[in-house]
Amino acid sequence: MQTTPFLLLISVLVCSVQPFRLIPPRKSFAANRNSLSKSLPAQPGTIATEEPQTRLPRDYRSFTFRNKYKINYDVSCAGSDKPPILLIHGFGGSINHFRYNEPVLTDGGYNVVRVDLLGFGASDKPPPSGDLEYNMELFAEVSKELIDHVEAEREVVEGRKWIVGGNSIGGLTSLMVARELEERCRGVVLFNASGGMTSFRYEELPLLARPILWLLQNVILKQFGNGFWNNFKQPENVEQILKSQVYANNNTNVDDELLSIILDPSYDEGAREVFLAVFGGEPGPTPEEVLKDLGNNVKILALWGTGDLWTPLEKGLHPGSKFGEMINQEKGVEYKLVRLPGAGHCPMDEVPDQCHEALLPWLKDLK
Repeated sequence: MQTTPFLLLISVLVCSVQPFRLIPPRKSFAANRNSLSKSLPAQPGTIATEEPQTRLPRDYRSFTFRNKYKINYDVSCAGSDKPPILLIHGFGGSINHFRYNEPVLTDGGYNVVRVDLLGFGASDKPPPSGDLEYNMELFAEVSKELIDHVEAEREVVEGRKWIVGGNSIGGLTSLMVARELEERCRGVVLFNASGGMTSFRYEELPLLARPILWLLQNVILKQFGNGFWNNFKQPENVEQILKSQVYANNNTNVDDELLSIILDPSYDEGAREVFLAVFGGEPGPTPEEVLKDLGNNVKILALWGTGDLWTPLEKGLHPGSKFGEMINQEKGVEYKLVRLPGAGHCPMDEVPDQCHEALLPWLKDLK
């Protein structure tokens, strides 16, 4: 049995049916930083929840996507001619999930761009509509337009080949962006990569898990979305999931700062609708499908935690250990896998030093 989707589906069901508890918010780890605070009224049909009194800095720069939506992003300029690096977060993440990586990369002379995908972080969170569907193609479109924007605004040196990196769905987005950029992309960095927006495809699930997926999509998310959302976003629940599943082998960096990174955006208008839309949305292309289309001598570095329960390296539906078999070597594509012993689903935050030990030499060797 493939454990990844089955474990995640069970976790979602447990979060959905356990009694609702109004848990006092934890004080932010970054109380002494330049942070914002506000209180929000309860959404219709929900129980009012007090927001943490302090927040990490969230708003950086912005550009307008599709002439109407604000996309939050940040550029850290090192002032060198090295390739610019775009970092893309995963589901429920944001710019600040790369809190340990951006300073190291900038100190190494790289211009680093980080983005909040539409619906996440401090970017706008419009509800899905006839002309806006939350899917992998949307996330790739946002990322590519950001690259065009920062080049046009000369926030990075125009004409340099890009390195695109991401975690979880951000990893899959990175592969899709590399495919779209073609000769403008030099490399891709995967901090673990998901098999899709939610990784759930009926044909891929074991028979036992298929009814659970149907129940989730057609009953729980549609009829009990408010309760599901309120339960799922509670600090105690988020911390428990992080420690038991996401950072299962090393809880050191599961601190109040990380909880703030994940929870603060959940108080924004539209966050609930986006969360439910993404969670129940179409998974999109598989990484194997995208890998086969890559060309132009793109180099791929996969930094994969061997303890990842959600996108397992060896036994998942789309194991990273097999990605190297999917690339088109005739087009000069290379795949290097670095196993990070015991690390979980977000290695760039759980074991950043180990990631940097492999990443910096690889970046230096890119020609």
